Amino acid sequence: MNIENKALLDKVMALEGKDLTHLTEEEKKVFDSFKAHEHEFGIRLDVVTEAPISELEQGTSSYLTNELVQRYPKQIIVIKE
Repeated sequence: MNIENKALLDKVMALEGKDLTHLTEEEKKVFDSFKAHEHEFGIRLDVVTEAPISELEQGTSSYLTNELVQRYPKQIIVIKE
């Protein structure tokens, strides 16, 4: 792994647990840059909603479910492949 990739990986690991909707411009660039090349690193970034499952199950349509998801934070997680 070259120094540039190591630096990017360090920045990506710092994103874990952060809310996707509250990233700084620099963090958004890191996130987007990594998503385009994550297959090269053996890990991937996923974004999960913190919306309660009980509320999501009550959604009667995909529109209502999406509206509900938008109201809750979206946490970034790092997954090793």
